[in-house]
Amino acid sequence: MELNRLVNLLLFCSFSTALFTACGDSSDSPAPVDAERDPMAYMSLSITAVEASSGIGSRVDDYYFEEPTLDNEKISTMRFLIVDKDGSVEHNISISQNPDVMTAKRLFKVKPNETKTVYLFANETSIPEEVINVFRNLKKGERFPVDTYGTYTLSRSSDSPLFAAGEPIPMTEVHQVEIGAPQYDANGNPDPYEATLFVTRAAVKLSFSLNVADSYIKFDPSELSEITFNEVGDVEYLFPCNTTYEPIKAPDPIDSKINRIITAYSVPADAETHSWSLSWSPVGDSNRSFSAGPVYMPETKLSNGSEQPYTITLPVNGVELTAPLPNLPSLPRNTHVLVQINLKGSSMVCVVTVVPYTGVDLTPEFGIDRDD
Repeated sequence: MELNRLVNLLLFCSFSTALFTACGDSSDSPAPVDAERDPMAYMSLSITAVEASSGIGSRVDDYYFEEPTLDNEKISTMRFLIVDKDGSVEHNISISQNPDVMTAKRLFKVKPNETKTVYLFANETSIPEEVINVFRNLKKGERFPVDTYGTYTLSRSSDSPLFAAGEPIPMTEVHQVEIGAPQYDANGNPDPYEATLFVTRAAVKLSFSLNVADSYIKFDPSELSEITFNEVGDVEYLFPCNTTYEPIKAPDPIDSKINRIITAYSVPADAETHSWSLSWSPVGDSNRSFSAGPVYMPETKLSNGSEQPYTITLPVNGVELTAPLPNLPSLPRNTHVLVQINLKGSSMVCVVTVVPYTGVDLTPEFGIDRDD
């Protein structure tokens, strides 16, 4: 069970015999349902896991997809906000993930023969109250803010990360799901419309490692200063904006294990970049290996057009070393950037691995057990 956790929507339609037979009489048609049943449609929401790909890679190699390494990178809550074709809320419900309890699936009434828009919010406790309340307080039948929902942002101050260590990382997405006419199996039971959806983490994860070779003979660990990542953003959109995925964003077959990378995206026009410094922690007893991070930052886009715009600065033995980060033309959300710094001879060499997240770890699977 892993990371970019996929949302599996089973969409059920159930109508009276009169409506069903109006579609035509055929020997292959399912048996009619109880004529006294009120016309209605059902949606069943659940979560399924995907397997992570294996291997190692970077932006110049084949991608591999990372499993969650910390609990705050997993889903603890999920809000499903289902909106009809006219922009009215049909359902707005939040559920919690308890690793010790299996939560049953639940059917919800929805209108048939239209496109549903499904807004997903995971770990909403880390979204500012003035932002999440706009969505949390929506009632059934109220208008969803279609024209403004994409303008809400998540921001940080210049001296703080976007999310603190251990703080659950929010994940959001918007999907459209086509619901057709009612359909039934041969026994007259609802036959579901099915789609597999995903959520996207609203952060970039940065981690650093430092290895000092024996050939770097003048190294003094007591004089090792902070590592500085130059030019990281201060604000991002709550939902992915103008984001292009590869493969393309579309409902997937049930139980599919499709992972996606982000190839294009937009950030707010007023976004600024600032440097960010982290302290090193020794790894082992050699005084030659160190780590810093992780730290969670907004997705970032620079405007100078450089193919390698990002750099790091590392003061060592009183000398300030600066190096570009290869293979890092952008910082999209839902990725883990691992920077390995090697000091040897008289030089500093950086190796960058960019890891997209895969399915979100939820054990056990969970769905909806009540329609409150």
